[in-house]
Amino acid sequence: MRFRGLVFSALFAALFAVLSLVSIPIGPIPITIENLVIMLTGALLGPWYGALTFLIVIGLDLLGLPLIRGNAGIGLLVGATAGYIWSWPILAWLTGYFVGKIRPRTRSEYWLLLIVLFICGDLISYVPGVLWLRHVVPAVRPWGKAMMAGAIPFLPGDFAKALVASAIVLIVRRVYPQERIIRGQQFVSQSLEQGAGRGD
Repeated sequence: MRFRGLVFSALFAALFAVLSLVSIPIGPIPITIENLVIMLTGALLGPWYGALTFLIVIGLDLLGLPLIRGNAGIGLLVGATAGYIWSWPILAWLTGYFVGKIRPRTRSEYWLLLIVLFICGDLISYVPGVLWLRHVVPAVRPWGKAMMAGAIPFLPGDFAKALVASAIVLIVRRVYPQERIIRGQQFVSQSLEQGAGRGD
Protein backbone atom coordinates (compact mmCIF):
# COMPACT_ATOMS: atom_id res chain seq x y z
CA MET A 1 0.00 0.00 0.00
CA ARG A 2 1.34 3.40 -1.00
CA PHE A 3 0.20 6.70 0.46
CA ARG A 4 -0.55 8.10 -2.99
CA GLY A 5 -2.73 5.10 -3.82
CA LEU A 6 -4.61 5.41 -0.52
CA VAL A 7 -5.24 9.09 -1.21
CA PHE A 8 -6.70 8.32 -4.63
CA SER A 9 -8.85 5.55 -3.15
CA ALA A 10 -10.25 8.05 -0.64
CA LEU A 11 -10.83 10.63 -3.38
CA PHE A 12 -12.69 8.15 -5.56
CA ALA A 13 -14.74 7.05 -2.54
CA ALA A 14 -15.74 10.69 -2.02
CA LEU A 15 -16.55 11.08 -5.72
CA PHE A 16 -18.70 7.97 -5.54
CA ALA A 17 -20.55 9.29 -2.47
CA VAL A 18 -21.40 12.53 -4.29
CA LEU A 19 -22.44 10.96 -7.59
CA SER A 20 -24.48 8.24 -5.89
CA LEU A 21 -26.89 11.00 -4.82
CA VAL A 22 -28.08 11.04 -8.45
CA SER A 23 -30.75 8.38 -8.10
CA ILE A 24 -34.08 7.86 -9.87
CA PRO A 25 -36.37 5.38 -8.07
CA ILE A 26 -38.32 3.20 -10.51
CA GLY A 27 -38.98 0.26 -8.19
CA PRO A 28 -36.91 -1.69 -5.66
CA ILE A 29 -33.76 -0.92 -7.69
CA PRO A 30 -33.16 2.75 -8.63
CA ILE A 31 -31.45 4.12 -11.70
CA THR A 32 -28.05 5.51 -10.67
CA ILE A 33 -24.64 6.35 -12.11
CA GLU A 34 -22.85 4.37 -9.42
CA ASN A 35 -21.67 1.70 -11.85
CA LEU A 36 -20.05 4.38 -14.03
CA VAL A 37 -17.87 5.32 -11.04
CA ILE A 38 -17.11 1.65 -10.37
CA MET A 39 -15.89 1.20 -13.94
CA LEU A 40 -13.69 4.30 -13.76
CA THR A 41 -12.31 3.47 -10.33
CA GLY A 42 -11.25 -0.06 -11.20
CA ALA A 43 -9.85 0.91 -14.60
CA LEU A 44 -7.86 3.91 -13.36
CA LEU A 45 -6.71 2.77 -9.91
CA GLY A 46 -6.12 -0.88 -10.68
CA PRO A 47 -7.50 -3.97 -8.93
CA TRP A 48 -6.30 -3.47 -5.36
CA TYR A 49 -6.86 0.24 -4.92
CA GLY A 50 -10.09 -0.03 -6.89
CA ALA A 51 -11.40 -2.72 -4.53
CA LEU A 52 -10.13 -0.78 -1.53
CA THR A 53 -12.16 2.25 -2.61
CA PHE A 54 -15.42 0.35 -2.26
CA LEU A 55 -14.37 -1.41 0.91
CA ILE A 56 -13.91 2.11 2.29
CA VAL A 57 -17.37 3.12 1.04
CA ILE A 58 -19.08 0.06 2.51
CA GLY A 59 -17.11 0.18 5.77
CA LEU A 60 -17.82 3.86 6.41
CA ASP A 61 -21.45 3.35 5.50
CA LEU A 62 -21.68 0.60 8.11
CA LEU A 63 -20.23 3.04 10.62
CA GLY A 64 -23.02 5.52 9.86
CA LEU A 65 -21.61 7.84 7.20
CA PRO A 66 -24.23 8.24 4.43
CA LEU A 67 -22.01 7.46 1.45
CA ILE A 68 -24.46 5.36 -0.58
CA ARG A 69 -27.23 7.44 -2.10
CA GLY A 70 -27.27 9.59 1.03
CA ASN A 71 -28.12 6.62 3.26
CA ALA A 72 -26.19 4.65 5.84
CA GLY A 73 -26.50 1.71 8.18
CA ILE A 74 -26.91 -2.01 8.13
CA GLY A 75 -30.44 -1.73 6.76
CA LEU A 76 -29.15 -0.52 3.40
CA LEU A 77 -26.56 -3.29 3.29
CA VAL A 78 -29.12 -6.06 3.76
CA GLY A 79 -31.90 -4.40 1.76
CA ALA A 80 -33.10 -4.88 -1.80
CA THR A 81 -29.93 -3.49 -3.38
CA ALA A 82 -27.47 -5.29 -1.05
CA GLY A 83 -26.47 -7.89 -3.64
CA TYR A 84 -25.27 -5.14 -5.95
CA ILE A 85 -23.55 -3.19 -3.17
CA TRP A 86 -21.51 -6.13 -1.84
CA SER A 87 -20.33 -6.90 -5.38
CA TRP A 88 -18.72 -3.46 -5.86
CA PRO A 89 -15.23 -4.36 -4.52
CA ILE A 90 -15.21 -7.48 -6.70
CA LEU A 91 -16.30 -5.53 -9.78
CA ALA A 92 -13.59 -2.92 -9.22
CA TRP A 93 -10.94 -5.61 -8.73
CA LEU A 94 -11.92 -7.52 -11.87
CA THR A 95 -12.14 -4.33 -13.92
CA GLY A 96 -8.73 -3.16 -12.77
CA TYR A 97 -7.14 -6.54 -13.35
CA PHE A 98 -8.37 -7.02 -16.91
CA VAL A 99 -7.91 -3.39 -17.95
CA GLY A 100 -4.31 -3.79 -16.85
CA LYS A 101 -3.96 -6.60 -19.40
CA ILE A 102 -5.05 -4.37 -22.30
CA ARG A 103 -2.14 -2.96 -24.26
CA PRO A 104 -2.35 0.81 -24.66
CA ARG A 105 -2.29 2.62 -27.99
CA THR A 106 -3.57 -0.28 -30.06
CA ARG A 107 -6.44 -0.22 -32.55
CA SER A 108 -8.53 -2.53 -30.42
CA GLU A 109 -7.89 -0.72 -27.13
CA TYR A 110 -11.22 1.11 -26.95
CA TRP A 111 -13.29 -1.96 -27.83
CA LEU A 112 -11.45 -4.14 -25.34
CA LEU A 113 -11.98 -1.49 -22.68
CA LEU A 114 -15.67 -1.41 -23.53
CA ILE A 115 -15.99 -5.19 -23.21
CA VAL A 116 -14.13 -5.32 -19.89
CA LEU A 117 -15.90 -2.33 -18.37
CA PHE A 118 -19.37 -3.49 -19.39
CA ILE A 119 -18.91 -7.11 -18.28
CA CYS A 120 -16.61 -6.78 -15.26
CA GLY A 121 -17.73 -3.35 -14.14
CA ASP A 122 -21.44 -3.95 -14.52
CA LEU A 123 -22.96 -7.19 -15.82
CA ILE A 124 -21.41 -9.43 -13.18
CA SER A 125 -23.20 -7.46 -10.46
CA TYR A 126 -26.56 -8.69 -11.75
CA VAL A 127 -25.84 -12.22 -10.54
CA PRO A 128 -25.71 -11.47 -6.79
CA GLY A 129 -27.97 -8.46 -7.29
CA VAL A 130 -30.94 -10.32 -8.76
CA LEU A 131 -30.43 -13.37 -6.53
CA TRP A 132 -30.55 -11.23 -3.39
CA LEU A 133 -33.45 -9.16 -4.71
CA ARG A 134 -35.50 -12.35 -5.12
CA HIS A 135 -34.59 -13.34 -1.59
CA VAL A 136 -35.70 -10.15 0.15
CA VAL A 137 -38.61 -8.98 -2.07
CA PRO A 138 -41.27 -11.70 -2.29
CA ALA A 139 -43.21 -9.81 -4.98
CA VAL A 140 -40.40 -10.35 -7.51
CA ARG A 141 -39.60 -13.96 -6.59
CA PRO A 142 -40.57 -15.36 -10.01
CA TRP A 143 -37.51 -15.16 -12.25
CA GLY A 144 -39.24 -13.10 -14.92
CA LYS A 145 -40.31 -10.45 -12.41
CA ALA A 146 -36.89 -10.46 -10.77
CA MET A 147 -35.14 -9.85 -14.08
CA MET A 148 -37.55 -7.06 -14.96
CA ALA A 149 -37.15 -5.43 -11.55
CA GLY A 150 -33.40 -5.80 -11.21
CA ALA A 151 -31.73 -6.20 -14.59
CA ILE A 152 -33.38 -5.85 -18.00
CA PRO A 153 -34.57 -2.19 -17.83
CA PHE A 154 -31.08 -1.07 -16.77
CA LEU A 155 -29.03 -2.75 -19.48
CA PRO A 156 -29.30 -0.05 -22.21
CA GLY A 157 -28.32 2.68 -19.78
CA ASP A 158 -25.49 0.59 -18.37
CA PHE A 159 -24.12 -0.01 -21.85
CA ALA A 160 -24.22 3.75 -22.49
CA LYS A 161 -22.28 4.31 -19.26
CA ALA A 162 -19.72 1.75 -20.38
CA LEU A 163 -19.31 3.64 -23.67
CA VAL A 164 -18.67 6.88 -21.78
CA ALA A 165 -16.39 5.25 -19.22
CA SER A 166 -14.33 3.56 -21.95
CA ALA A 167 -13.78 6.87 -23.71
CA ILE A 168 -12.69 8.53 -20.46
CA VAL A 169 -10.33 5.69 -19.55
CA LEU A 170 -8.86 5.67 -23.06
CA ILE A 171 -7.98 9.37 -22.77
CA VAL A 172 -6.69 9.19 -19.19
CA ARG A 173 -4.51 6.14 -19.93
CA ARG A 174 -2.69 8.14 -22.61
CA VAL A 175 -1.80 10.93 -20.18
CA TYR A 176 -1.75 9.21 -16.79
CA PRO A 177 -0.96 5.50 -16.92
CA GLN A 178 -2.16 3.55 -13.92
CA GLU A 179 1.30 3.36 -12.35
CA ARG A 180 1.71 7.12 -12.66
CA ILE A 181 -1.58 7.71 -10.84
CA ILE A 182 -0.71 5.31 -8.03
CA ARG A 183 3.05 5.80 -7.72
CA GLY A 184 3.71 9.18 -9.27
CA GLN A 185 5.80 10.54 -12.11
CA GLN A 186 9.09 9.67 -10.40
CA PHE A 187 8.30 5.94 -10.54
CA VAL A 188 7.42 6.13 -14.24
CA SER A 189 10.65 8.00 -15.01
CA GLN A 190 12.69 5.41 -13.12
CA SER A 191 10.95 2.59 -14.99
CA LEU A 192 11.69 4.22 -18.33
CA GLU A 193 15.34 4.70 -17.37
CA GLN A 194 15.64 1.07 -16.30
CA GLY A 195 14.02 -0.06 -19.55
CA ALA A 196 16.42 2.08 -21.55
CA GLY A 197 19.34 0.62 -19.61
CA ARG A 198 18.24 -2.88 -20.59
CA GLY A 199 17.73 -1.81 -24.20
CA ASP A 200 13.91 -2.27 -24.01
